[in-house]
Amino acid sequence: MGFKRKHSRVDMSHPGRLQRGGLSAACKVIDVSESGVRLESRLFVRKGEVLQLLIELAGGKTLTCELEVVYVRAPKLGARIMSISAEDRERLIHILDDHVQNSFSRG
Repeated sequence: MGFKRKHSRVDMSHPGRLQRGGLSAACKVIDVSESGVRLESRLFVRKGEVLQLLIELAGGKTLTCELEVVYVRAPKLGARIMSISAEDRERLIHILDDHVQNSFSRG
């Protein structure tokens, strides 16, 4: 089997909120990359579904994006980021860059 992942994952463990239509449920963001996320949630989802994700960041900031579910192994799921605002994309890149910097400074 080939290596599919295009971007490195960063462990996150931040609280979040998933939304599908009128349904909303708490979730935990396990890790994130530039193109996707891995979550843990009690919200029942199926592969191919589109969800909204709000991630609670430090300092009261949030990051919001639209996801497409690519795998489900309840209570965990993986999703591809389909759309994200320019401002939230910058926040995400900043999170990823900070992780890389911290990794090198520890090494």
